[in-house]
Amino acid sequence: MKTAIISLIVIMTLCACGGGGGDSTPTPSPNVGPVANAGVPRVVHPGSEVLLDGSSSRDEDGEIVSYHWEQTTGSTVDLVDKDTSSARFVAPEADSREELAFKLIVLDDAGAQDEDDVPITVNIKPVADAGPDQTVTLSDPDTSTITLTGTSDDSDGIVVSHQWVQTGGPGVTLTGANTPAAAFTVLATTQAYSFSYTVTDDDGAQQSDTITIFTTMIIFSDSFSDGSNWSSRWTDVTTGSPGNWIVDSGGLLQQNAVIESQKSYHTGTAAVLSIISGLSDYRFSVNITPLPNNTAGGESEGNDVGIIVRRQDDQNYYRVSMNAKQGFTRFERLKNGIFKTLAVNAIGYVENQPVTMTADVNGDTIVILIDGDPVFATVDDTIPSGTVALYCQDKARFDDVILSEPPLQPAIVVSSPLAYSVALTIDDSDTLPAKAVVLNPPPGGSVVFTLDGGSEIVATASGNEHSVLFTNVADGEHEVTAILRDADGKEVNGDINSTVGTGGDYYITVGDSITKGLGDANPSNNDSADGRIVAIQGYQAALADALTTTGRPQIVFNEGIGGDIASGLNSKISSILERHPGANKVLMMIGTNDSDIPVDPIDFNNQVANIAFKIYDIYNKEVWIAKPMPTYVNKPTLDSDRNDRLSQYNQKINEITADPTDGIRLGPNFYTVFNNISLYADDLHPNDAGYQFMANEWQKKLP
Repeated sequence: MKTAIISLIVIMTLCACGGGGGDSTPTPSPNVGPVANAGVPRVVHPGSEVLLDGSSSRDEDGEIVSYHWEQTTGSTVDLVDKDTSSARFVAPEADSREELAFKLIVLDDAGAQDEDDVPITVNIKPVADAGPDQTVTLSDPDTSTITLTGTSDDSDGIVVSHQWVQTGGPGVTLTGANTPAAAFTVLATTQAYSFSYTVTDDDGAQQSDTITIFTTMIIFSDSFSDGSNWSSRWTDVTTGSPGNWIVDSGGLLQQNAVIESQKSYHTGTAAVLSIISGLSDYRFSVNITPLPNNTAGGESEGNDVGIIVRRQDDQNYYRVSMNAKQGFTRFERLKNGIFKTLAVNAIGYVENQPVTMTADVNGDTIVILIDGDPVFATVDDTIPSGTVALYCQDKARFDDVILSEPPLQPAIVVSSPLAYSVALTIDDSDTLPAKAVVLNPPPGGSVVFTLDGGSEIVATASGNEHSVLFTNVADGEHEVTAILRDADGKEVNGDINSTVGTGGDYYITVGDSITKGLGDANPSNNDSADGRIVAIQGYQAALADALTTTGRPQIVFNEGIGGDIASGLNSKISSILERHPGANKVLMMIGTNDSDIPVDPIDFNNQVANIAFKIYDIYNKEVWIAKPMPTYVNKPTLDSDRNDRLSQYNQKINEITADPTDGIRLGPNFYTVFNNISLYADDLHPNDAGYQFMANEWQKKLP
């Protein structure tokens, strides 16, 4: 039965395959083309990796044999794996929201193709700014609330959330952590608290910024609000003429003009904080207002004001002093009664204009700030500890004294070349050395320098001092920048010294009260146009301006000493030159006071020759010697006796300068050209017009 059935099936099959002799090939079905799917539109963030996913493309009756991606609009990106189903690229950085578009082309196994487009929107990340790092001084035992104020912006949308998170320091409780302004409370201890501020925009993009709050505990403060009780804390230690310290109008006022005549270094008067001693590391800050004296004019105006740190006694300390009369700010060290200048510029103060002086003293590093701007810095551990003092020669008010523990905040200060200086390149070449001093360097940090915003140069470190050499430095004005970075390369602090001149000259003017500028009653024209010199008298600023018209930066320091004679200048010239190691030229005029004593012409010759020898042969600086102008006895009567001696002195000056090739040259002959009585303020000293005339005559003599 099973066999019969099988036979029947075979017969039926054979019959079905035969018959009629017609075409037996079946008709093929038509190819169904592929469907490209480039994915869905998306919003992405700059710098993120974006995946273009075409894996949902399909072919119903076969398979896709090739994929190809192309960019059709927007900033060009680098497509990786563009001949696969999933290409990728990095979203470009942009200043505004941008639309990119991409096309996917697919091909199936029958040669049919399809394409699809997908737009990709590049969202601009929001901006988060936690604010600059801060140092906050705190009083003990009070607690303080510190507010963190973040700012944000989203150029192509809105910021929808804010979040503060503490990342370092002793744990604190943040209030308002999800708002732009958060707050926390700390005890009065010196600490560092770090926080991260993150904002999120309406497209989900986030941006973060960090801030560190450095708290510093106050050791001592004084606003002099308790009248005469100030003397229980401060001691007047005037070494010369007595000071006159009183509490007045909420400040400590010193009323006397404590002037030491014919001194190269001033000592003045000081109020010493006597209840504290032996401090090594601290920040000392005070507000100082230089004041006009009760009797205006003359030698009692514009003299030193400043601060003293690490004072051990009247023979050992560091001092910062500003002077309006001669126009300078000096940073000095007194060790065993011998002064050494650590840094100096030609910028003095302005009377009645408050100035805040601050000294950061930390180990072997000392940084001096004026009105918050770092001006001087040095690495010097000669005097390791001591108290602080208020210093002046003139009428001045001191207030708001704060003595605190040293800040923990990292800082860098360009120590040389100084701002508003003229720096001489090495051996008159085009190589300019630069140095910076670092406080509280971050672990693994580094220092780089730039000149005029150019390429960064990694500094060579020696302790807390870092140095570089700039090469191919053109003559003119420059800007030296030092940047302190942490181990990750992030900038944590920087300092810029601007108006650094090269290719010009650094002059010192030496002499008596005429060089100093006595008789110049017009302070309005004693600042140089480039800001290098700020003073109230003399010819130095006018001379610097006249010389600078040559196109080369110039600086002219006033080192005149009232009442000096040639022998006095001879004894002081080394200390004057010590203050100015970067100077290359000296302008000298002396003899007016010698003619009154009178000094014998031969003795005068010997003294002036010795001065010139020291300047040129020992200190290697060129020197010009001017002939002093005539003197009067109750104008308009000339003083014949003194002028006769001046004529003899001037003949000796001719002899000393007879060979100009040796670097000792003849300056202006003021005895001859200064022949107009209208140029005098009194019988000896020029007036404002006279000093302008002197500047012009010096300019004619100088190369």
